[in-house]
Amino acid sequence: MRLLVISNMYPSESDKVYGTFVRNFVEDARRRNTDGVTELVAIRGKRKGAAAKAAAYVSFYAKTLYKLIFKSYDIVYVHTITFTSIPLRVASRLRRLPLVFNVHGDDVLPETGMKKKLKNIAAPMLPRAKMIVSPSEYYRKVLREEFPALIDYSNIFVSPSGGLGPKFYYDKPKAPESQTLTLGFVSRIDHGKGWKTLLDAVVLLRQRGIACRAIIAGKGAQSQQLEAAIKDRGLSDCVEYIGPQSHDRLPSLYRSFDLFIFPTERRAESLGLVGIEAMAAGTPVIASRIGGPSGYVVDGVNGYLFDTGDAKALADRIEEFNFLSKDDKLRLSEGALKTAADYHTDDVQRELYEKLLTLAGG
Repeated sequence: MRLLVISNMYPSESDKVYGTFVRNFVEDARRRNTDGVTELVAIRGKRKGAAAKAAAYVSFYAKTLYKLIFKSYDIVYVHTITFTSIPLRVASRLRRLPLVFNVHGDDVLPETGMKKKLKNIAAPMLPRAKMIVSPSEYYRKVLREEFPALIDYSNIFVSPSGGLGPKFYYDKPKAPESQTLTLGFVSRIDHGKGWKTLLDAVVLLRQRGIACRAIIAGKGAQSQQLEAAIKDRGLSDCVEYIGPQSHDRLPSLYRSFDLFIFPTERRAESLGLVGIEAMAAGTPVIASRIGGPSGYVVDGVNGYLFDTGDAKALADRIEEFNFLSKDDKLRLSEGALKTAADYHTDDVQRELYEKLLTLAGG
């Protein structure tokens, strides 16, 4: 199979977690596509400043257009439909492209004016796609709602962002052993990620006399605001912000949490792979009743759901877990492991690759 992967997000040496699911897809495709060729055009790492971003996109668009116009492929696999849409629209006027779109995040639920415009530019290409890949059943429904006249619902293939590698999985469930409950949060520290809700819930728990600590990992535009908020709320003694962590460090970090807190406020949270990563470590998840996590977190089975943005509801759920018996906590851990088992990368990547082979031959 002659496969071209196009993505405006891909890890770099300085930003190793940016677009890791794209890298995982590319590396797996190269392992499987031994009789063919797998090429990549991508922007590696996030750029700081308008000039750097503009330069990166000019180069990205030029390379993309060259590949699409002067070379032939069986599948052109495109991650996101927003910023990639410009060269695709140009090239599609010159020749028919065997497109497969992997649509996720704010592709379909844009949060900026620019992305809304790009969504409109991309929309006419969707009916031409051989297939559209969605990271979750939740997002598949969002696609149907947002593009009811453009997308054949049966043409949407659900594949959860490359799945999880074996290093994330633990064999045995676990229950908290310490009297102090450890809460974990791993995310980009950005608007809509819910970190303020977590901090407010910790304040409420302390007022109720419940001993807990929180570990927050990640970085983003609001990292400094997070550090200031921890100090302003008087939480410096029980909330630790450890910044970004390497991918290799994450499995043991998830295992160290008693609960993983996923308080996202974004409808555009198309899957929420970090919640699955936590479950693979046997850690139950408390998540907002919104986006992708609402599709895999089941109350009392592998964690709990709470109303989005409601710190009191989050504190109530944490308190409910805290007073469970050890056996009940073990059952939640077992449920988390069972849920995560459906996302193993070997199965996820194989199913997607086999589907692409079928499309390439058709």
